[in-house]
Amino acid sequence: MLLWGAYSLRNLWSRRVTTAFTVAGMGLVVFVLLAVLMLAHGLERTLGKTGDPANAIVLRKGALSEIDSNISRDHAKVIALQAGVEQTPEGRPMAVSEIGLQLTLRKAKERSLASLSLRGTSHDAFTVRPKVRLAQGRLWEPGTTEIMVGTQVARQFPEAGLRRVLHFGNREWTVVGVFDADGSGFDSEVWGDAEQFMTTFHRTGFSSMTVRLVRPDILSQVKEPLERDPRFNLSVKREPDYYEGKAESLAKMIRVTGLFLTAVFSLGAILGATMTMSAAVAQRTTEVGTLRTLGFTRLAILQTFLFESMALGAGAGVLGIAGAFFLQSVTISTVNWDTGSEIAFGFQLSAGMIGLALVFAVLMSMAGGVIPAARAARLEIVQALGERTV
Repeated sequence: MLLWGAYSLRNLWSRRVTTAFTVAGMGLVVFVLLAVLMLAHGLERTLGKTGDPANAIVLRKGALSEIDSNISRDHAKVIALQAGVEQTPEGRPMAVSEIGLQLTLRKAKERSLASLSLRGTSHDAFTVRPKVRLAQGRLWEPGTTEIMVGTQVARQFPEAGLRRVLHFGNREWTVVGVFDADGSGFDSEVWGDAEQFMTTFHRTGFSSMTVRLVRPDILSQVKEPLERDPRFNLSVKREPDYYEGKAESLAKMIRVTGLFLTAVFSLGAILGATMTMSAAVAQRTTEVGTLRTLGFTRLAILQTFLFESMALGAGAGVLGIAGAFFLQSVTISTVNWDTGSEIAFGFQLSAGMIGLALVFAVLMSMAGGVIPAARAARLEIVQALGERTV
């Protein structure tokens, strides 16, 4: 086996120009496959991190998002007093009532308009969501037109930087702080005082309510009483489940579109591998005859050429993975179909994706090499050696 491997690798090196082009072509296909998987995984991970397993989010039953939901002030008070909701050392429920809106800003690079999530909340949000912390500036003063922005908003929208003034709702809003939400979807939001937003946009009720549970495993103590009571007409979900659901349709679209493109590109890569291996067989017909004369079986010849094609695939897989590795430093933003708001997220590579990419690359190269390898194995000794005489 070692002999076959050394022989195959030497032959690949002797045709290094065609080998390089074939590896590069298949490597590009592997790169596209990984980019698609990383993009969808990055979106799901970003929105998955938005939720805390210890939190439950309450919305009106049937609402597709916070923007579509409505919870009255009276109902919000009842929700906060449910059994299973954790309390602060001062005895206050760890719950926050919020209003979901949208804000349109101009992006820095494209100079295009984008819609952002505008969240009316209170300082209790930082208690309910301990992973969200102040990065720059300070918290807004309750009862004022001061706001805070997530790190992704501050990075992508120059007009929303620290100490800048935004104009919306016929009022001026001053950015007094930037918060870091640990790479979650909150980083793409703008936060401010809920009461001020409700006054500005003529809203009488909240959009949603998030409560912190005493323990993550007692969601049912909050969920069942609220969902059974016909007076409320509410739906209660664990926070990560809610936000992961917001990524489902967009992530599915990314995967379907990307995998279709990968399938199309892979046909070209397989054809390239077939042409490369066919040329190798044509150039080494006499060698094949000599090997058969020395006692190598048809199976050994088949395995030798298949090993060469698998080596091409392995090289392409490593090349594609290396390119995809650098994608992890890239952050992109797009519109989340479920919310209509811009969300920023990065490419996320996992060990499972690396293994899948290597297997895909090897299988792709084997598909391209099996026909030439079989043709080489079927060559008769007399026919193979006779070509030299001709």
